[in-house]
Amino acid sequence: MIKSTDGQKRKRELEISSTLTSRPNPICFETPKDYLHYQATKGAEERYGVPLSTEIQQRLALELRAVEEAGITPQIAMLHEQIVKAKQQRVLIGNGRGTAPSSLLLYVLGITKVDPLKHGLLFERFLNPDTPTKVSIDIEVSERGTLPQRKEDHPHTLLYDSDKIRIGWLTLSHLTWLQDRMEKIKHRLGKEIQLEAIPTDDPDTLRSIGKERGGRCYLLEASRLQQLWKEIKPDSFNDLIFSIAILYSKGQEIAPTYIARKQGKEPINYLLPVMEPYLSETYGITLYQEQIMQLAQAIANFSPGESDRLRLLLYRGLTDESAKMRSQFLAGGQEQGYDKRILEKVWSEWVRVAPFTINKSHIVGGTLLAYQMSYLNTHYPVE
Repeated sequence: MIKSTDGQKRKRELEISSTLTSRPNPICFETPKDYLHYQATKGAEERYGVPLSTEIQQRLALELRAVEEAGITPQIAMLHEQIVKAKQQRVLIGNGRGTAPSSLLLYVLGITKVDPLKHGLLFERFLNPDTPTKVSIDIEVSERGTLPQRKEDHPHTLLYDSDKIRIGWLTLSHLTWLQDRMEKIKHRLGKEIQLEAIPTDDPDTLRSIGKERGGRCYLLEASRLQQLWKEIKPDSFNDLIFSIAILYSKGQEIAPTYIARKQGKEPINYLLPVMEPYLSETYGITLYQEQIMQLAQAIANFSPGESDRLRLLLYRGLTDESAKMRSQFLAGGQEQGYDKRILEKVWSEWVRVAPFTINKSHIVGGTLLAYQMSYLNTHYPVE
């Protein structure tokens, strides 16, 4: 376990820099920053193609700059190196947990497996440049190979800890199950499964989950969840995310509304037309913290950092600072041409639902793992 005082931290950063530049490699990097920029661009081009869109270029530049300003570039570079080594030792890396899946940078580096652009995840949930706090990254891994300082009788291992960032490994038996299943498929059928290539809209898998045949898979064994799926009849990945989200939130009472709207038995009304693109995935219901952030930006021109601060204040309950942000929201919305009375209704609704909202980035990673396990169960039952 590596713990850092300020002096030890600087020594560790020098060690990381030395590690990155001393290895025989056709490309040499003078600093961890150079290394990270190169690997991020390379990873982004592999995932999204060349040339990269303006949206991806701008977001990646923003995240690289934020990581550098937060003083954690060497640690992210070190983590990328550890991920590469783990894969070489046949360790399966998980999708990501907590707020880490919100980062495009971590995704293109292969540290997480959830595409934040596809799922509407916001970087500021991971690291808010306006009000930086300690960053935490837990990497889920299978029980294969040898990882740094890992103890077999303890599933969590602290890799690095300082006042700015904490990085840990979390051994997950479900990843080991997934890895074993894929190896059996390869041995029997000669087919190599690429988890990231599995379609998340496979009808057979969704149908199997809806009929309770995913019960032995990660997150899917809860009886309340299986009962919920009898009513929801999941036919999209969004249905799965929603179901697992409300299972772990305080807002279970919204399920009947979701079901009624999905089945066309209840109308979906948006207080403002601009809200539809952000709430349509949940049939007009505000469930994810990211939705409040996106709406604050779209309606009242909040900066990403301000919207994250708003999300936190509303989640914790009204304070003097949130009252100030209410005034900012009303003023910003009116500048955009929206009626003050409608804006007040939007704010009141946020105050009501915010304590029940949930971090979507954490739910997506777990839901994706559950879906991947169900997909293999559905299409390769013999294994």
